[in-house]
Amino acid sequence: MKFGRIAAGIALAAAALTTVPAVASADDPEFPRNGVIPPGTYHIIRHPSNVVGSPMENCDLQVFVDHIVVVLVCGESGVTGRQSPVGPDETRVTFDGRPFGLDLQDIDPRFGHWIGVPNIAGTQLKAPYPLAGVTLNRR
Repeated sequence: MKFGRIAAGIALAAAALTTVPAVASADDPEFPRNGVIPPGTYHIIRHPSNVVGSPMENCDLQVFVDHIVVVLVCGESGVTGRQSPVGPDETRVTFDGRPFGLDLQDIDPRFGHWIGVPNIAGTQLKAPYPLAGVTLNRR
């Protein structure tokens, strides 16, 4: 009888260990992705605390399935770039050939809400929210 319980316990533990990685790695927008913006199109608007405005207002940030490549589309033009996670809820976006990027933080990744400010590409130097804050909403 004890042997049956031990075998059942081992089988249950093995089943749990084999299903946990599959569940944890599932592509579910309900869970943060270590600071990576999930694929989709995000509309950029002025953050409520921004009193100056931003040249990125009314542009779209398109994030591709590889979770790295992005395109900033403003009107008829677009510029490619990359996102680099910085922490569990923050990412930096740099654009090819541009001195400025975006420093973004997730607010509610379940609904595609991110906020951020422009930064100097590849650095931690960023503008304050009252001067340049932006909000991204997934379309």
